[in-house]
Amino acid sequence: MKRSLWTASIDTFRCPPWVCPVCNTGAVTMVKDSLVFAETAESLRWHIDENWDPDWIQYTFTAWGQCQHSSCNQRFAISGTGGVGPEVGEEGEMQWGDYFLPAACHPMPSIIGLPDKCPDNVKRELESSFALFWSHPEACAGRIRVALELLMDHVGVPREKTDSKGKERLLDLHARIDLYTAGNVEAGTQLMALKWLGNAGSHGNAVSKTDLLDAFEVLEHVLLEILDKRSEKVAMLAKKLTEKHSKKKK
Repeated sequence: MKRSLWTASIDTFRCPPWVCPVCNTGAVTMVKDSLVFAETAESLRWHIDENWDPDWIQYTFTAWGQCQHSSCNQRFAISGTGGVGPEVGEEGEMQWGDYFLPAACHPMPSIIGLPDKCPDNVKRELESSFALFWSHPEACAGRIRVALELLMDHVGVPREKTDSKGKERLLDLHARIDLYTAGNVEAGTQLMALKWLGNAGSHGNAVSKTDLLDAFEVLEHVLLEILDKRSEKVAMLAKKLTEKHSKKKK
């Protein structure tokens, strides 16, 4: 996961080289002269204020990206907001420059790589979370929480439990992760951290983009651990090397 791809601004010539979600090979590049922007009506009204500065300017924009892989060439519709900020000129002088921040992209690139064994319903929820990353961080966190519920289904953690009176009662996500943690402490602890973030988003509490990037980084790791059993595979490879070479002379 390259965090800088998801915090970078774009300009009239380039966008971050997001990996194309269609071919999973090429990078997205800006289509030449496709970025169109305009100052918002509210921003235009601010010009009459005697304290006005260029950094009060607000833009909306649309642009087109395209996968650079010659056998794909998928187009991407990008839109968002922008403004004017200080930047360093070619000769080291400070000057004002336009910047643009994406709020939506269709199709949406994947923020993290998903294992081939990722269940389709989990994948769909995570793709929904990617699409909400820029525009609605709280909703993005909420979709991650839904994906965790579905992941618990996939690994066989029950949604119900029989109580002491013989009645079936629903288990919330916290209880289900606790059950999973009993057999996999490290991954379970990581899932619980993601659950807390999902709770915050579901309850309308503020969630920052940094929080989400932290969550996606954890999620990318834990999915590989649970679905691909990466640590187990590495341990087996290490054991194989040890058994083959440890008896040889140092």
